[in-house]
Amino acid sequence: MQRPLVRADSGPVRVEIRHGLIDAVCPERQQRGASTALRIGVLRGEGVGPELIEGTVRVLRAAAGAAGLRLDLVEGCEIGVPAHQRHGQYLTEEAAAFFQGVFDSGGAVMCGPGGGRFVYELRRRFGLYCKLAPIRSEAALAGASPLVGAAARAPIDIMVVRDNVGGVYQGQWSETYDAPTGRQATHSFGYSESQVRRLVGAAARVACLRSRRLTVVLKDGGVPSITSLWRDVADEVCEPLGIEPSFINVDYAVYRMLERPDLFDTMVTPNLFGDIMADLGGVLLGSRGLCYSANYCPRGCAVYQTGHGSAHDLAGTDTANPVAQIQSMAMMLRESYGQAPAADLVERAVLSVFAGRWRTADLPVGGTVVGTQRMCDLIAERVEALAAGGA
Repeated sequence: MQRPLVRADSGPVRVEIRHGLIDAVCPERQQRGASTALRIGVLRGEGVGPELIEGTVRVLRAAAGAAGLRLDLVEGCEIGVPAHQRHGQYLTEEAAAFFQGVFDSGGAVMCGPGGGRFVYELRRRFGLYCKLAPIRSEAALAGASPLVGAAARAPIDIMVVRDNVGGVYQGQWSETYDAPTGRQATHSFGYSESQVRRLVGAAARVACLRSRRLTVVLKDGGVPSITSLWRDVADEVCEPLGIEPSFINVDYAVYRMLERPDLFDTMVTPNLFGDIMADLGGVLLGSRGLCYSANYCPRGCAVYQTGHGSAHDLAGTDTANPVAQIQSMAMMLRESYGQAPAADLVERAVLSVFAGRWRTADLPVGGTVVGTQRMCDLIAERVEALAAGGA
């Protein structure tokens, strides 16, 4: 379970954050009006995505039934590589219209994996500037990480706040040919002060909800002008909030995160560095199948997905770990819909199933290995049992 979210009002400036993480990163968000049903966009994605989404929807229905919630699930179309093969676009206009319709209705999207340029085009199209990637260890999975020593024993609770709409992944690129040297590939990218200020401000508000410790991941010698901009903006943004940010180069950050993950709490990064740091979470936790994320625009448009790829090699084998997809769904219930009790039920059920020593094949740490759908069923059944008063 996530730690309780409270209003952060210590420090020189009072920070009013009414509903948790989503208010910290979505300052223009309008509060959802009363509704008879939660309108949720569902995209199955590619590879293992359809299997994970199928099982996650069963868990969602169990949680909704237990919490007395009505669901309005709207299913979308192809995305990613299959869409590109059929239509020449990773994010088709049909898919874009689907996202827009869900957002306009005040809903959020539960998204399976999509390959190619899908996620980058999606983030740019809808201004999903900020990604939140929680990395949290659980005692029931002690020993799952391949790491040994202090790093494997220390409790881990890190929130990576990552840029989505600037930097390397949203740059300009081209390829030419020169006879003496062969192919020439070029790529240019940058950050504006307003982009950095918006993202670091969001991360600082997230830090106010946690331990008030904020680490900014940079690379002084490698990208000096961008690093200088991020340093200056971070100092300016954090000072009124009573936060003193720390700065670390990405190569050393990787080393320290694997050696002493307990030293980190809230991290804010450019997109490439954040991609690396969030994927390290899979090593710390023991599987990429435990990594998930949420992507937000300032108005509260939100897409919830896993932190892993499509895993085409596992598609149809009933072996993929569904927990990241399920955890992202719980985060959606809590943040986008304000349904903390339902989210808590899902998270408690996941922990209870792990405590019962049920595992998928990527987590063979002394338990009974089950397939994707059986794991989803176990979690759904546990949701219902917990709601009925089961221990």
